[in-house]
Amino acid sequence: ANIVFSDEEKVWVDRVAKTETEDEVLDLAEELYAWMAENESETDNHDSGEDGSGMGMPDPSGEPGEPGESGEDNDTENGESSDADGSDADDGNSDGEAAEGKSGEDGEGNSEDESVSGDGTSENTSVEGGKNSTGKGGPPVAETDKATGKGMDSLRDKEAGDRIYGRIPKVDLKNIVVDTKTLLEEFETHYFAEKELNSLYWDKTREEVETLKSDSKKTVAYMVKEFEMKKAADQYARAATSKTGTLDMSKLHTYKYNEDLFKKVTTLPGATNHGMVMVLDWSGSMCDNLIGTLSQMYNLIWFCRRTKIPFEVFAFSDLYGGRSYNVYSNEFKAGDIALSNFHLLNFFSSNMTLVEEMNMMHILWMYAAQYAEYRDWAENGYPYSAPRNISLGGTPLNDTIIAMMDLIPKFKNDTGVQKVNTIFLTDGASSRLPGVFDYNFDSHTNEHHETVKPTTHNSYQNGRYVTSKIIVTDPVVNKTYEVTNMTNDLLRMLKNRVPGMNVVGFFIAGSGKSGRVDKRTLYYLLEHATRPEIMEKVKFLNKNKYLAISQLGYDEYYILPGGNALKTENETLDDELIGAGKAKLKSAFTKMSKGKLASRQLLNKFVGMVA
Repeated sequence: ANIVFSDEEKVWVDRVAKTETEDEVLDLAEELYAWMAENESETDNHDSGEDGSGMGMPDPSGEPGEPGESGEDNDTENGESSDADGSDADDGNSDGEAAEGKSGEDGEGNSEDESVSGDGTSENTSVEGGKNSTGKGGPPVAETDKATGKGMDSLRDKEAGDRIYGRIPKVDLKNIVVDTKTLLEEFETHYFAEKELNSLYWDKTREEVETLKSDSKKTVAYMVKEFEMKKAADQYARAATSKTGTLDMSKLHTYKYNEDLFKKVTTLPGATNHGMVMVLDWSGSMCDNLIGTLSQMYNLIWFCRRTKIPFEVFAFSDLYGGRSYNVYSNEFKAGDIALSNFHLLNFFSSNMTLVEEMNMMHILWMYAAQYAEYRDWAENGYPYSAPRNISLGGTPLNDTIIAMMDLIPKFKNDTGVQKVNTIFLTDGASSRLPGVFDYNFDSHTNEHHETVKPTTHNSYQNGRYVTSKIIVTDPVVNKTYEVTNMTNDLLRMLKNRVPGMNVVGFFIAGSGKSGRVDKRTLYYLLEHATRPEIMEKVKFLNKNKYLAISQLGYDEYYILPGGNALKTENETLDDELIGAGKAKLKSAFTKMSKGKLASRQLLNKFVGMVA
């Protein structure tokens, strides 16, 4: 209200007062800016009013200041006008505190790097208004905003990738899990039809499974005994003895020299109730090692049966049932991680009958035997054509881990076990997750449709590729993770869903008949290991038939050979030992027993976990 405008300024003031709508304000602001740009001074000396380019600050007598004197005696704060009587508008500023943009004697206000704006106009174009103004001035420059922008730009990481945010989805287990009865009915119908044409292959493979079970009985029984002994020893070690508060009448006569006359009780803590969930890789690369893998798995199942440990065995497959189904319990939400088209085939369960269990073992053995490299087909029968839904496919391991975040808590709740042991048996890395659900606007229909953004994105910046960071949130535990390795970090999320769970990985790294593990595989798994360390581990693995390494996400991670080294040993003493001496027989028997136990890697490690 106390500001006095010049005649030229009053024109704009009156126009501003007449604006009524937002559009009128914006239009007038653009017009004013354009007018100021057209009438900008051609000289940089904005504050000297001599050439009419700006308003010269009046001296105390009211006359315009002489060139070179404005910064000496008459400086005012930038943007502040002098009063009508010529006194300073802000007498709190000394000469040394002249505002930025003033042209003083020392010239500090017009440094070269601050005088030129990014659009080719002068930064230092702020002018004084008022009734004494004689110049048009120039367009205003937001100097503070420009300085802020420069500061932000200097702090910005110009090589940083994008961030992709995802959320663990809620999956519908009924759509993912194919139960044992459905699988048996489907597979048996197919193989029974094949048997009617030729029963030789059926009979031979059935005999092989029954022989494997018979030969493994003694070894499994021994492992059960070892398991019970370890449990008993652990209970005894944790036993606690305490007084009951009741007098022991048999000690009462010793009261004169014995202070401890009370009965005592020994308390044995109950053993932890364990359960097992096994996840089997049903991908094409498993074909050469399928027989050995099944023999290992069958021994573990027979052990769980003998010790009454609840168990479930699932195989992940991306070929079962085609691709027309929804794995989500509800419609997707933007931000949910999209899963591949996959199923979990529930091959075995502790709820199966023994007859159903043997039938499933036989079906899987018939399927696996067709990949046997050294087999006399004429003698053992030619393989049957396999059911389409049992075919080996890809490796949706990451998708399976996400599904397990709902499945394992359900298993624990249904069985009432105290501790779950989850075993992943694979022979390679997981296939990539499809991405994250998002909405895409269709301009033709004016509707939003679901789309999937990839979970990995590489952009080319400053001569190199930059990988986006992936941030995943688990809404159940309300925790957010920055993903560095998708499989390992998903396993960590799984462990957080089920506290106290053991997660063990078995990686079948060997190939061919011998199943030897190539050192390049260890170089891949152990990125920072030196060559001598790698060679030492290769030597250990070939001798002991396994190698335990530290792998983020797993509690224990074992590298196993493939081929014949993966098969279980059931050999008996050789007939050549008939008549041999006691020492030789003892040595042969010990070697045979160790071979039987050492060859059952899954069973060995599982007993160590649950004992």
